[in-house]
Order: sequence, then C-alpha cells, then structure tokens
Amino acid sequence: MRIFFYNVLLSSSILFYPVVKLATRKRGNISISDRFLTDFPQLKGKILLHLSSIGEVNSVKPLVKKLKDRLALTVFTDYGLERAKNIYPEVPSKILPLDLYPIVKKFLQKNKPEKILIYETEIWPSLLHCAGKLKIPTFIVSGKISERSFKNYKNFKFFFKPLFKNVVFLARSQADADRAKSLGFKNVKIVGDLKFDVEKPESLSDLFIEGNRKVIIWGSTHQGEEKIAFELHEKLKSKFPNLLTIIAPRHIKRAKEIKIPSRYAFRSETKQITSDIEFYIVDTIGELSSLYRFGDVIVIGGSFVPNIGGHNPIEAALWKKPVVIGDFGTDFSEVAYRLKVPVLTVKELLRFVEKLLLDKRFYSELSETIFKSYQKEKGVTERILKAIGEEL
Repeated sequence: MRIFFYNVLLSSSILFYPVVKLATRKRGNISISDRFLTDFPQLKGKILLHLSSIGEVNSVKPLVKKLKDRLALTVFTDYGLERAKNIYPEVPSKILPLDLYPIVKKFLQKNKPEKILIYETEIWPSLLHCAGKLKIPTFIVSGKISERSFKNYKNFKFFFKPLFKNVVFLARSQADADRAKSLGFKNVKIVGDLKFDVEKPESLSDLFIEGNRKVIIWGSTHQGEEKIAFELHEKLKSKFPNLLTIIAPRHIKRAKEIKIPSRYAFRSETKQITSDIEFYIVDTIGELSSLYRFGDVIVIGGSFVPNIGGHNPIEAALWKKPVVIGDFGTDFSEVAYRLKVPVLTVKELLRFVEKLLLDKRFYSELSETIFKSYQKEKGVTERILKAIGEEL
C-alpha cells in the first residue's frame, strides 16, 4: 500500500516535469519519455551497478575494472551516461528507467540482472521493492548516509524500513553503518570508502616549468576561491619571489571569466610555463589528477566558500604531497579525517602554507602522514567483492 501511494505521488509529479525543466533551465537530452524505456538486453545475467551522475561514475572505476566483463551500468543523469560511455566503452550502460512500479518491474523481469549494486545512496523505492519481490540480491556499496539525509529518511522510517530489510548495506564508515541500522537495514557491514581505491592516471599529462619554483595548486575552485588564491599568492611572494600558482576551476567555462592580477597562461594554449608567468589556469578536462604531481602544496577547492561542500582530496593525496582543505568542505570531512588532511579557515591558510614551504621537516612529516593514511584505507574494492560473493 505504501509503494502504491509513492507511485501515485511520483506519477502526479511527472505532469510538472516539463514546467520544472523549463523553469530551472535544466540542460540535457534526456526527456521524460526516455525514462520509460525498459530494454537493456546486454544486462541479462550480469551485475547491475547503478550510479547517480558524473562524480559517481568516476569514483567506481576500481570496481568497474574488476567486474567489467560481468557488469552493466545504469546512470540517473544524461551527463553521467555520457561520461560512463566515454570512460567505460566496454561496459554497456543506459539511463535508469523511471521509478514507477510497473516500469521497474518490467525492466527487471525482462533484463534479469543477477545482482544489483547501488553506489552510495541512490534510494529508489520501487526498484528496491521489485528487487525484493523478484529475489534479486541487492547491495548498497560504499554506502553513505549523511547527517542531513539521515534526518530526512528518519522522518519517513515507516515507509523505508520494509524496503531496507532485505538490502545489504556495505558502509563507508562506522557512522554510516550506525545510521543504516537505525533506519532498518538488517545486514550491515563496514567496507570503507571506494574513493580510497583511486589509482594514479595511466597516462600522465606533461607540464614544463622553467626554473626552480615553489608551486601551489588549487584544485576544482569555485567562484570566490580564485580571489583567495590570488591574495595568498601576493602575501607569499615576498618570501617566495618565484612562486607559481596553478588554478583549476571546477567548471572550465569560468576560466576565461577570472580576473587574473598578473602575468598568466592557459593550459589549453601552452604546456610550458616561463619564469615570468605567475598564474597558470587549467582550462582542460581530465588532467587535474595528473597535474597534482607538480605541486608543492595542494589546496582543495569548493571548501573555502559556503554551499559547495568541497571536493575529493584523495587524488591529490596519492602523490605524497601535503594537501589542505577548507572548513566548508563538509561533504568530505570524513575523508579528510581519515587522511589526516588539515582543515583550515581562510585566515589559517596563509600561515599554514608559509610554514609548509619554509619548514622542510614539517613538510615531510605532513606528506608522509597523509600518504600513509591513504595507503591504510585502500583495499575497499576487494572487501566489496568479498561481501557480494564476487571474489576474483
């Protein structure tokens, strides 16, 4: 009966989809009719891995690598689907059908996945309900439940508890595991955060820096953070006259809009940084992880301004460099804690970076601490495979 009312509400909301899309100027090519499509013949007998969008598509790479011959992907957004097809061309992928009971039931009955893996917390009630009815083993992998999500789910625990009882929750952390149990998941195990199994890029991007320079890299910056980066650069120049600041905006379209105070170059125009260049703007896609290796200090963007939540510091940590994150990086506070990455305010940033660049011992100790913490957290993929009965 609860699923029935959920489906009635969802069906009603579909009527407003074109209005919402127009009002929010939502881009993309996925229409509501696309979400009614249930054909996915390449799924039969395989493991279905469902993801949300672009960030999740990138994060599951270690798991996809291990299971690629046994795997098919569904993604919720068209941008996620495009990314999945680009980086996993050998793995069949499609948009997840709309979470209406008749559609989901038809999708699962027709395509017969052997197991369903849902990354982090993409909770679709009709999908979980149908999977339970059809006795398809279902797992939340690297499961997370934020404090905010927990409060929302808890308000509707009467609805979610029956859906969760047959789903295995493979948690990122003890906190996530405790929240999952409280919400009604019966089978809960801690496996860790899959993001920790990220590997260095297979192909490394080139960069040629003239002279012996100290380099600060700002990764995935948002509006307001470039100004902080410029101010930090100006204050440090008196002690480090050859300082180079590299800035990689999260959204590269913003690169040309940034008002840069001194001589600069764009990544799309050159890979050679002459000694007179103070700022290098990375306006290309997919190179940041590789370019981190050129930094002396890595500053994680989206974490020094509010309402973003920060970005993943792990890709920077694996290069054995000191990494710092801002106090607004709440979405990655657990990751920062596990990596022992310093969490700083804007006011603390100058003194901390200055000490790193002046004190070799302090620099070495922090680099070593972060890297060892990263190595300790690895191995999540194997723990997930063991938990789902797919040890390779």
